[in-house]
Amino acid sequence: MEQTSKPERIFVLTGAGISAESGIPTFQGTSWRGRSHYELANIDAWNADPALVWEYYSERRRRARDAKPNPAHFALEEFERSHGSSSFFLCTQNVDNLHEAAGSKNLVHIHGQLFETRCAKECGRVGFHDAKEYQAENLPRCSCGALQRPDVVWFGEQPHELDRVFAELQACDVFVGVGTSGNVQPVAGFVAQLKARRKPARTVFVGLERPTNAGYFDEIYLGPATVKLAEALNKLL
Repeated sequence: MEQTSKPERIFVLTGAGISAESGIPTFQGTSWRGRSHYELANIDAWNADPALVWEYYSERRRRARDAKPNPAHFALEEFERSHGSSSFFLCTQNVDNLHEAAGSKNLVHIHGQLFETRCAKECGRVGFHDAKEYQAENLPRCSCGALQRPDVVWFGEQPHELDRVFAELQACDVFVGVGTSGNVQPVAGFVAQLKARRKPARTVFVGLERPTNAGYFDEIYLGPATVKLAEALNKLL
């Protein structure tokens, strides 16, 4: 009997579902003090009231600060370590640091990072790690004089490292989506791109609910990622 070889390149996309299992609230179907997250996570909100936006992100920092990686995060780290970082790529929509805390190495935060701060005027000074919380009376300022903002990607802004992400996407043999809703572009279109290739990638989804783009996945494992992800990954080896 012919043996099947393990896939050469794995692309993993993680969404809010994996962090929710560590106690970090999701955007979908929730609000903050009666306001939609979408109303606050955009440049218009920042221009209108930077203090309110900083208060919002300060609370998100506070809620995420003590969160710990769960078994799904560790399953990805173990898979990367055993498969080899050069053949494994992790693209996360999440702005928390749980993948790093679990030990993942080869990853990109396509929507930025909650515990990073940068100049709102893009003066060229490098952003920095920052876990502080800010209110109206102590908003952070860059040395250029402009306000500093959370280094997260707001709706309507360009996601981070897209060239690298698309290069990894096109090179992959297997795509694994974990806890992502399939609603947010451009990542919602990744799996469709892979199925349209001359040599389509194998596509796998793990999460509590079927994503909006479920029709593009070859295999779907419904249930907590803390339980189902290790099972799905083991079937790739």
